[in-house]
Amino acid sequence: MTNGQGNSVAILMEQDIGSPVASETGDDELLERFVGRRDESAFGMLVRRHGPMVLGVCRRVLNDWHQAEDAFQVTFLVLARKAGTLARPELLANWLHGVAYRTALKARSHLVRQSEYERQAAAMSPTESQPSGSARELREVLDEELNRLPEKYRTPLVLCYLEGKTNEEAAQLLNWPIGSMSARLARGRGMLRARLMRHGLAFDLRFCSRFLAQHELPPAPVSPELETLTVRAALQFAGEREPAATDELPRSVAELAEEMLRSLNGHRPRRRRILVIAALIATGLAVIAWRLWTTVAH
Repeated sequence: MTNGQGNSVAILMEQDIGSPVASETGDDELLERFVGRRDESAFGMLVRRHGPMVLGVCRRVLNDWHQAEDAFQVTFLVLARKAGTLARPELLANWLHGVAYRTALKARSHLVRQSEYERQAAAMSPTESQPSGSARELREVLDEELNRLPEKYRTPLVLCYLEGKTNEEAAQLLNWPIGSMSARLARGRGMLRARLMRHGLAFDLRFCSRFLAQHELPPAPVSPELETLTVRAALQFAGEREPAATDELPRSVAELAEEMLRSLNGHRPRRRRILVIAALIATGLAVIAWRLWTTVAH
């Protein structure tokens, strides 16, 4: 890809994402445009819209700016490959949170094996201060416990507290009544608070709400350069663009993306095998029961 092509991506993102029409376009429509027409501006809008949340998750898990940017890219590389298979495109934010969290965990495990903790501390952004005490502990377990919540409670928290949407906006996206939205949001917040308390993080509900609202944790800024690079890399990874010398995807990023895809693709077959085995067992038990009944009857 030439520099001119890269600039065109940035221009498309600036023109389309900043428009009122773009802000009103749903994730499902943007995904449909990307999958059906390979519309790179649509993919760019998704990166711009969900990028701060994804980068925030990666930073909280990894605590390393450069590694977090790699995990950020991997998350959207995976999206570029999986965009056409999402069962509920309107829940894209929820899906991205889960992928970002698992990607960051894998990246962190790689760092542990490579004994690079010292390099992590040195690579932190010079403008970013380390949280202290309970705030740091909360950051470390926040996404872990959030990812474990049932979907109907996790999704409102992700939309309202990690992506900054109002209750009304989130309810409209999910096609939920506003009353149900508020109730599930409160229930999810309470469940998360209870889970954090198991880690010895006995925060009151108001503090937990403020923290989730990112008063204690500012949103992670995504630079225009990172946005543009991620869109180009994702299109290259999905086979939509021929890579140029200046766009070579780092090997570590490509390998982690492939590892994540294998992990995601492995979930469904395992579930199908479990269902098949369960069905065979049920059928076998039914046959045995029928034979016993016929024997007794005779």
